Amino acid sequence: MPDGDRLSAIERAESPVLLLPNRLPKGLRGVPHHHGRGQFIYPSKGRFRVHAAHQIWAGSPQQAMWIPPGVVHCVDALDDLDVHNVYVQTTEIEGLPETCKVLNVTPLMRELLMYGRTLSGEAWRRDENIRILLVITDLIRLADDLTSIHLPTSDDRRLSPILTLLMDQPDDNRGLEDWAAVTNTSARTLARLFVQHTGLTFGQWRQRLRIMEALTRLGDGQSVLAVSLDLGYSSQSAFTTMFRKVVGRPPSDFCRK
Repeated sequence: MPDGDRLSAIERAESPVLLLPNRLPKGLRGVPHHHGRGQFIYPSKGRFRVHAAHQIWAGSPQQAMWIPPGVVHCVDALDDLDVHNVYVQTTEIEGLPETCKVLNVTPLMRELLMYGRTLSGEAWRRDENIRILLVITDLIRLADDLTSIHLPTSDDRRLSPILTLLMDQPDDNRGLEDWAAVTNTSARTLARLFVQHTGLTFGQWRQRLRIMEALTRLGDGQSVLAVSLDLGYSSQSAFTTMFRKVVGRPPSDFCRK
């Protein structure tokens, strides 16, 4: 969670758009908080997860996240992160998403954000730089929504430990019978709980987790082969077949350029 002074500065700022860089160490688990402004989170380096709106969202240098004003959220740093935060007063800048979204980062957006890191506070008062901030908000508005990069969560005492363990080890291939033994319940009960609390079967949830992990790892520069093996697939071809079936495009399309 940003410190109190930083949060206050964000809320008090006169400009409707702020670009504030930040660095987060690997392993950081944020404290839930919210802003009066919408927040766009883009890591030029590393991967993150965001807990918001009863979902888990993931981002990388190819994918950024938009969080609307007032949404309680917290950030987990999966790697050392260099983060570009864009805070937008949506009462003045209209047309931005009203729900949480993971958005594709275009080369133009990436370059504008990198340029923004070179400017001091006073430089943002210049007309040409104010126009750059407004272009960034236009790009957020127009960005492709990557719907595969979020997962429903659950606070159920039987389900939550399984979801946490799978997120930490997405290559875990244990089936429902194995997890039932771990949680001292039945496979039938676990199957019912998955659908009841997440809207997905166990298999669908784990598959979406692996898609989410694959997209962020590919976006962070890992190879298709490395991602395939790290996520528990026996071969690159098996992973590619599953990925193309779900996403509609081969994983190579999402490799960091």
